[in-house]
Amino acid sequence: MKGKLYALGIGPGDPELMTQKAIRILREAPVICIPRGREDGQSVALGIISGAVDLGGKEMLEVHFPMKKGSQRHVLRPAAEEVLAVLDSGRDVAFPTLGDPVLYSTFFHLYDALLSLSPEVEIEIVPGVSSINASAARAGMSLALSGDRLAVLPATYLEEMGPDLRKYDTVVLMKVHSVIDRIRDTLDMEGLLDSAVYVSRVGMEGETIKPLKDVSPEDVHYFSTVIVRKHNNA
Repeated sequence: MKGKLYALGIGPGDPELMTQKAIRILREAPVICIPRGREDGQSVALGIISGAVDLGGKEMLEVHFPMKKGSQRHVLRPAAEEVLAVLDSGRDVAFPTLGDPVLYSTFFHLYDALLSLSPEVEIEIVPGVSSINASAARAGMSLALSGDRLAVLPATYLEEMGPDLRKYDTVVLMKVHSVIDRIRDTLDMEGLLDSAVYVSRVGMEGETIKPLKDVSPEDVHYFSTVIVRKHNNA
């Protein structure tokens, strides 16, 4: 029998936020897949799971995730072939990914590449706590109440962000680290700068939570989120 691939959401940083199911699978799987070659938090993921599971005796399968534009299915074909070789040997593989596998995760690029090579491959996706939920919880904020409208946007969407900032009650901005000045300017023009909270490295060492207006651009970390909430929780 062939092995099974598990895509495991392991939460944003705190090992205690990992689900019991993710921990069980990590304990049982003989092989753990760790991507390398791009700044997507996977080395951080290894540190997180080692805080919850004894990794002694595990085989670490390091696969290359090159930083290239174009079809990720084509770019990740070599990585998919490596994973399939292990699965074909009958061994299960655990693929830990920060947050939740279905939200801004590199996993689905690999998923597409795997299915293009082997449509019958068995894959189970195990959800995790996203950085969005964890950031709001740590900041003591509600993301949505009753009939509130919630939007999650990449910060590269800035050129068209104005209408959404006006339309939605809460807007969560992801991938903010390289455009924090532009975000602040846009929110200021919309009269929403005072409603924006910056959360960095949630659940990790060095976690930071503060009003966006008090954030220095040079201090912004790769793992950062901005939450714009028009109403208080009352």
